Amino acid sequence: MIKVNLLTGAKRDPVRKAPSVKVEGLGGSQNALLVVILGLAVAFAGWRYYSLSAESERLDQNLETAREQLKKVEDDRKAIEVLKVKKAAFQKQIDIITNLKNNQQVPVRLLDEVSRNLPDFLWLISMQESGNQLTFSGRATTPNAYANFYNNLDASAYFSDVGKISYTADRDDVTFSLSARFVPGGKQRKPPATGQQGQ
Repeated sequence: MIKVNLLTGAKRDPVRKAPSVKVEGLGGSQNALLVVILGLAVAFAGWRYYSLSAESERLDQNLETAREQLKKVEDDRKAIEVLKVKKAAFQKQIDIITNLKNNQQVPVRLLDEVSRNLPDFLWLISMQESGNQLTFSGRATTPNAYANFYNNLDASAYFSDVGKISYTADRDDVTFSLSARFVPGGKQRKPPATGQQGQ
């Protein structure tokens, strides 16, 4: 059996060949260079990882140190607060003791100053105190004794605002009442007044 191809003049589809990639110059030396570059990249990545790990560890140590220091500061602050409270309590006790001491000295100073300013021929029947305000009641054998007591109180550095409340003279007997304000710390001393005041 004979077959005749009558399509001898017709175009035939060209046979497509698979594309091929040809890289020129890829010899042994370039492959070695590529391996070296890859090796350096891996080494750099390893060094970078080690460096970051060391930095992270150092930062963790610094953080732990900072926490310890912060705790120490907090402990110190609490200790300071406790000391402040103790100091305030001690200061309060010192103030109380000082006030008690001063208050104990006031009556002693008051009685001492009254005694110093009492003239002869005069005696006190009563002495009343309200705060630092004083009221004296007494008797004297002469008006001069009363006047001397008045002037002594008025000239004293520890008495002020001396004033007569009452005065009664009967022959050799004088009955009187005086008011004065006691100055525990003393005042500027003024010269004694001349003449007989308060009669």
